[in-house]
Amino acid sequence: MSNYYFLMCLLPALPDTLGDKMPMKIGEIAGIVGRNVHPEDLEAACALLHGTDVFNWEQKDQGRDIFLEGGLLSRQDIADNINLPNYIRIFREERERGIYRPYIYDRLWELYYSYAYGVAQRFECRFLIDYLSWEIELRSALTAMRIREEGGVLEDHAILDTFRPRDFSNLITQLKNQRDPLGAERYLDEERLRQISRCEGIAPFSIDALLAYVARAAIYSRWEAITQDFDIETYLWHGGSM
Repeated sequence: MSNYYFLMCLLPALPDTLGDKMPMKIGEIAGIVGRNVHPEDLEAACALLHGTDVFNWEQKDQGRDIFLEGGLLSRQDIADNINLPNYIRIFREERERGIYRPYIYDRLWELYYSYAYGVAQRFECRFLIDYLSWEIELRSALTAMRIREEGGVLEDHAILDTFRPRDFSNLITQLKNQRDPLGAERYLDEERLRQISRCEGIAPFSIDALLAYVARAAIYSRWEAITQDFDIETYLWHGGSM
């Protein structure tokens, strides 16, 4: 994979604190990356950016007027169901036949994560391999916490349960100690930022560093919107994270 000396110098420094103003809109950042990434790295970059598209399509499919910038699909693409990636088309076809899950969009995220992780493995993208596996396991841990509190069958909500179990017990404890949903969401995203730093490697101009930058930018962009709107429910990343 190629180095990105010019591109990494072109992209602005990100805020120091969640909620601070972004120096550039996340849609502009995604566009710059998409136009300048080398062909051999394009699919890995798209796999990361598509996480926002899955979130946006799920919201539209449920009748919510929620759209986050930074994906590859426009608001019009999603409204008209055009240019949809294959995993969304597969989800729609499966739903027509019947998806027997308590929350059918678990299957949508499973299809996305399977696609993205497959891309990461095929192109040996270390950042995506490490960060996606961590995010999938985090989702499983959060689901298990909700099942213990509210009841249900954990297996009915499983998403790619083939990864090695991770110990999220301290994270869950810290999460429960937060005073409100906003504090809990902030704690989760701060932990995501720490994990991104662990996964990006030591080469500052690599594709891993570039994708780590994009993943960070998406989190900071969402918190800028939360700070402006004071509506945490609008911006909760229910399905997962980039």
